Amino acid sequence: MDDVERKVIDLIAEVLVDVNKENIQLDSKIVEDLGAESLDIYDMIALLEDEFGLEINDEEVEKIQTVKDVASFIKAAGRA
Repeated sequence: MDDVERKVIDLIAEVLVDVNKENIQLDSKIVEDLGAESLDIYDMIALLEDEFGLEINDEEVEKIQTVKDVASFIKAAGRA
């Protein structure tokens, strides 16, 4: 696991306080496995945008399903 993936897991754990950080894996589905609701997702997006200095539009948000998808998006945006 690289630094971006670790940071993404940290940020997700910060938003989803009911989820044990050790239970968040790269292949965890954010909604199905971790129980994120729409407000949680927007909180996560805001934290990720601030942390990595990028903008994630609604179309991109819909494509993101797993923790790895989040990390891959950030790396593809050149923010890693």
